[in-house]
Amino acid sequence: MRLGVIGTGAMSGAIARGLTKTDNAAQFVLFDVNDAAAHTLATDIGGEVAPDIETVVKECDLVILGVKPHIQRLVLQEVAPALTSSKRPGIISIAAGRTLTAIFQDLAEFGVSECPPLIRVMPNVNAQIGMSASAICFCPNVADDMRASAISIFEAIGECIELPEASFSVFSALAGASPAWFFQILDSFARAGVKHGLTKKQALQAVTQSMLGSARMVQIESEKDTVPSELIDRVCSPGGTTIAGLLAAQAAGLDSALVQAVDATVLRDQELGG
Repeated sequence: MRLGVIGTGAMSGAIARGLTKTDNAAQFVLFDVNDAAAHTLATDIGGEVAPDIETVVKECDLVILGVKPHIQRLVLQEVAPALTSSKRPGIISIAAGRTLTAIFQDLAEFGVSECPPLIRVMPNVNAQIGMSASAICFCPNVADDMRASAISIFEAIGECIELPEASFSVFSALAGASPAWFFQILDSFARAGVKHGLTKKQALQAVTQSMLGSARMVQIESEKDTVPSELIDRVCSPGGTTIAGLLAAQAAGLDSALVQAVDATVLRDQELGG
């Protein structure tokens, strides 16, 4: 498989580096307006740097558009000429909020009459350590073998879940944005630990390991159809310290704050989608 990458930033780089660990046969063709960034990634993964976007599209089986949402339309203007030939690679968008319909509308405006195989993926920052949660959806014209190839790319950096596109906004909140919230939660806990006499390093180590273990327990217990609320009950002894702290957090608005964070993210994702 020849995989094109347009835009070689942190996410695209994580995807490419992850794939090199699982698919030694993958060949990469890269382009970035920052030529030095493209060459750095090419050196890391053994890829080649293309002189322009059109070359990437013409030479590859799948092309990842690794650019921000507000830049994607400009990139599609340069992708479009290469799609008018018999070579029609799969186009993978990882831009938040950009729907498959919006992408094809842009391409149509730039002269593409027939929709190419379009794929939309929402990965998250944890791709950088091979622990992403990614959602994927496809246009109906994407062949089965291309679907399998696209899924394998994102399984190389974590878990990949096929979802209807209508669910992408909420997935963007729960998986795409939530790492930032988890980082905030960890930092807040660590600062509370400092307040009560621990060093920041000690506090962060304690709460990070607790979050890792708790997340893994949820995964394991979910296989037995155990839900998080049941796990909460296991930890909260009657009249104990944990229930006192949990009720204080809820009284301060913990539950509603998290729901509002999801609501705001979903709304913004839909706004980006136009």
